[in-house]
Amino acid sequence: MNWFYVDNGKQAGPVDDLQLQQLAGTGVIQPDTLVWREGMANWQPYNQVAPAGSGFATPPPMAAPVLGPDEVVCTECQRVFPRQDTIAYGTVNVCASCKPIFLQKLSEGVTTGTRRGRRTLPVDANALIAEIQARGYEINIGSCISRGWELVKANFWLVVGATFLVTLCQQAAGFVPVAGFFISLALSGPLLGGLNVFFLKLMRGERAELGDAFSGFSNAFGRLCGTYLLMMVAILAVFLPGGIPLVVAMVSGSNAPGVVAMILLLIGLLAAVYLGIAFSFAIILAADMQLGATDALRVSFRIVNMKWFTVFGLMFVAGLVNILGVLACLIGLLVTMPIFYAAILYAYEDIFGTQA
Repeated sequence: MNWFYVDNGKQAGPVDDLQLQQLAGTGVIQPDTLVWREGMANWQPYNQVAPAGSGFATPPPMAAPVLGPDEVVCTECQRVFPRQDTIAYGTVNVCASCKPIFLQKLSEGVTTGTRRGRRTLPVDANALIAEIQARGYEINIGSCISRGWELVKANFWLVVGATFLVTLCQQAAGFVPVAGFFISLALSGPLLGGLNVFFLKLMRGERAELGDAFSGFSNAFGRLCGTYLLMMVAILAVFLPGGIPLVVAMVSGSNAPGVVAMILLLIGLLAAVYLGIAFSFAIILAADMQLGATDALRVSFRIVNMKWFTVFGLMFVAGLVNILGVLACLIGLLVTMPIFYAAILYAYEDIFGTQA
């Protein structure tokens, strides 16, 4: 019988019964690894479908890094640093870059040393959906906002500069005569995708540079552009039922169709908000996990709808933070916009991330 299993977010297999038990024996398949075979309605953890008598072997421990006499490992990013370049907290050491996040975790009672890592690419969309639906997820809105603030504080000028330049490019494209709207549509996906990659690098303890904020043009222009365009088409399409009667009413001078049109437009507005939240992570998935446009939208839609109101709450609170920036004579937006992006991406990491 052929089995399939999830390995780092990707569907692997097929393997037969003996191979499946061998993979479990070597630690490749863990008790909570999702598996599936023909005849099963859904993916299930291996320990719920394992043959009687099959055991789980503890995987061999990872080799510890070879350290010099004055070197230590940062408990957050797992990189090696000279001891004098870190701070000691109890039995662990933390590098300067990870210090703000480490202290924030301590204040919130969050387990330290659990920085997220990258998945093996490309990621299988169906396996990713099955994995997250099986384990579920939680979003702590306050934690996402506070971690976003700490990330901005720790990398202030770099983060503010990257966000400002990307936003400036996005807004400037819209002012191009005649074709501005279409140019903005074409550039928004790569610009937002690159900015997401920039933030994710900082969150994962990787080296991030200003050029990373524009990496969407060199690495995934077509995929990011397609994802954004498809998302906008889906959102704008919900206004058609109200828009067409409104145009007809305006041309004919009739008031009755206009009332119907306004009701349909209101319904369309609610539908647009719903889809906008459901597609919140589509651009990020396309940029980070190399999902195609339809897969990125599908994965975001399926996963967000597991807890739509919680994601809406995060967007609402993060949006209020942005409003505070507007009230501060617009200058505050230089600070609040990076916090907004960072908060959303911390939620993305909590939902889709894998342990390093």
